Amino acid sequence: MPAAAANAVARGPRRMAFAGGQQPPSGPRGPQPAPVSPTPHMPASMQAPKQKSKAPKIVAIILAVLVAIYVVGIIVFSNIFYPNTTFAGKDISLQGSSAMATIANGLADSYELDVSGDGLNFTLTSQQVDLQVDGNAEAKKALEANKAWQWPVQVFLHHDESTVLDNDYDKDKVAQLVTEQVDAYNKTATDPVNATIAYDDSADSFQVVAEKAGTKIDADAAVAAIDTALGGMLAQTSLSNDQLVQPTVLSTEPGLASAAEQANGFLGADVELVLGSTAIHAGEVGSDQISQFVTLGDDFTATLDESAIASWVSDFADTVNTVGTTRQYQSVNDGVISVSGGTYGWKVDEDQLTSDLEDAINNHTQGQLKVATTSEGYTWKGVGQPDWGAHAEVDISDQHAWFFDADGYLLWESDIVSGKPGHDTTRGIFRVFKKESPGTLTGKTDPATGKPEYVTQVQYWMQFTTDGIGFHDASWQAAFGGTRYLQGYGSHGCCNLPPAKAAALYDIIQVGNAVIVHD
Repeated sequence: MPAAAANAVARGPRRMAFAGGQQPPSGPRGPQPAPVSPTPHMPASMQAPKQKSKAPKIVAIILAVLVAIYVVGIIVFSNIFYPNTTFAGKDISLQGSSAMATIANGLADSYELDVSGDGLNFTLTSQQVDLQVDGNAEAKKALEANKAWQWPVQVFLHHDESTVLDNDYDKDKVAQLVTEQVDAYNKTATDPVNATIAYDDSADSFQVVAEKAGTKIDADAAVAAIDTALGGMLAQTSLSNDQLVQPTVLSTEPGLASAAEQANGFLGADVELVLGSTAIHAGEVGSDQISQFVTLGDDFTATLDESAIASWVSDFADTVNTVGTTRQYQSVNDGVISVSGGTYGWKVDEDQLTSDLEDAINNHTQGQLKVATTSEGYTWKGVGQPDWGAHAEVDISDQHAWFFDADGYLLWESDIVSGKPGHDTTRGIFRVFKKESPGTLTGKTDPATGKPEYVTQVQYWMQFTTDGIGFHDASWQAAFGGTRYLQGYGSHGCCNLPPAKAAALYDIIQVGNAVIVHD
């Protein structure tokens, strides 16, 4: 092969260059090479373009529709009420403000509020309370509060436009009407009871006792509840326990537990009350009774109530005192008789016993406490029973006297001359409180002369009344007994005795012995 041809073959075919860089047209020169497929390694500019997705357009359309619906909803529910909307008990769903305004304006004339609960029932009318309503203004205000921008949620809820209703009424009239009703009801209602401390018999101790609700209604609380109902134009309202008068002290008050502990400190005393030197049993004061003396102060301090102790002592004294009471007596000639009055017997010193008992409780005394007295008997068997030992009996009708020892044995007797009419010997049961030998009898002062009616010397003087009556010898009497005391020979009240009998009685009668004088 020639050398030129070999060089041409070695270099390969030569590309022809055309003006403008154009490729030669296909033609008789043979088929052109197929387009090269893009590969991952080829530049993006050399790759074929991708087909665009339609999804973003669909989402945009849906959002536009939803926004339009939402906006329309806002517009709609800015002018009408939501479904399931009521006003004053009437349905105004999907209606405009005029529907609510019509109802509201009508309420001013026909509105009534029925009040019930806690035993109270009455009705208030719009005329009674001067109720006034601006329906148009209320409807406009209700729609403005509709929260139209929340309509996607609000359409599924219940709405009561009564809660936003504003009206005008005479609050003073309401307060007066309600208070009158409450006051009438409370006349038969019960007060609440505050928590306190009380003595528990079974536990023998003070414990906190819970408060108790009463049935009385708090007028102010009732007025407030009814004002709320009127403000909402409700058809009815019920009073509850919240409107009752409430206890002011609850069991949770810490001071009550402390007070109970203080009160239990007084229960350690156990006192037996005894009478006289022979310690006659008359009563007992233990924890049950002491518990009645404990009082709780406003500061929750438990103390002994002296007035309560004094009151108990007064009642106790009534069961002990015999001075001046009616007692039964077995007389010599007349059998069992009733004798009243006089100075003999038991008389409790109430002031002193009150003080002594309070001290005994504070000191937790266990044992006997002698009852302070201003007068004592020989024995004590109870009110109405004989309480004397050795004693004298004076029978005015029989004009005779006797003296018996403590066991009832007769030791002495004598006829007497007692007081003449107008100077009668006092009846009753007396105590001998003076013996003198000799003695001086002094009469009452004569207003005309300023001197005693008489001054008489006697050998034996045994006085048993405070106004000067007693036994004494009377040597001037010619005789004793019978009816001499009615025939002008009677004394000024004393029991005249023959001198020898007076001497014998003087020897055996003692200061403190009883003298029983009866008809």
